[in-house]
Amino acid sequence: MYLTYEEYKSFGGTLDETAFNEMEFEARNLIDWYTFNRLQNQDKYPEAVKRCIFKLIRLKLEQLQALSISDNDTSIFTSKSGTNSGIAIQSQSNDGVSVSYNTISAAEALEGTKSEMINTIKNYLGGVYNKAGLKLTYRGMYPGEEALYFDANNEVI
Repeated sequence: MYLTYEEYKSFGGTLDETAFNEMEFEARNLIDWYTFNRLQNQDKYPEAVKRCIFKLIRLKLEQLQALSISDNDTSIFTSKSGTNSGIAIQSQSNDGVSVSYNTISAAEALEGTKSEMINTIKNYLGGVYNKAGLKLTYRGMYPGEEALYFDANNEVI
């Protein structure tokens, strides 16, 4: 676990412990994917990693809230009160009093949140190294890392 429940609460988190554990697991898996598991088996995790997990959980919560408000893939996202506050007006006419709002599908919302999550990982962990001195977001393979992915016959494990 990269972020404990107590640390999450100290950052201002509001989830109960069960929901937090599930969300932390998802955020940790996403970070592991984009860092090639370079954080696994560490004794201590940098502050940037903890803050990144917290931010990813917040983004996921916002995504879930937006999707629960929408009716289907073609609906306009509205606030809980049912008003269109915060939604950009696409077109407006004065004489016939007609207003059209930008629409966003659930798939578009998911894609936007996904790219925001990836950018969060890049921004928070871009200059962070693990205990072995390996840069977490380096897209190449460090010497010695091949043992994690290939066997003695250079076959993928």
